[in-house]
Amino acid sequence: MIELLQEYWRPFLFQDGSQITGLAMTLWLLSASIFFGFLMSIPLSIARVSTNVWVRWPVQFYTYLFRGTPLYIQLLICYTGIYSLAAVRAQPVLDAFF
Repeated sequence: MIELLQEYWRPFLFQDGSQITGLAMTLWLLSASIFFGFLMSIPLSIARVSTNVWVRWPVQFYTYLFRGTPLYIQLLICYTGIYSLAAVRAQPVLDAFF
């Protein structure tokens, strides 16, 4: 098994040396999401326990909205709902993305 990994580790991570395959992209997205999730969690958790109502309510609504709806519904809204906006379809980069 180790011999196979030593021989094929480069094609497993990179297709031709420059394009990233699924495994490398997944690991990169995992690290980026953990990093940004941690950075967002500290200020949001402090804001959620704040005594100021105008600071606490938006965070509670955000938490209620994203924890209360299934991930599949969120993905459908992001993919089809955002693409239905004319401003998104007018941008060539966003049009290609969606």
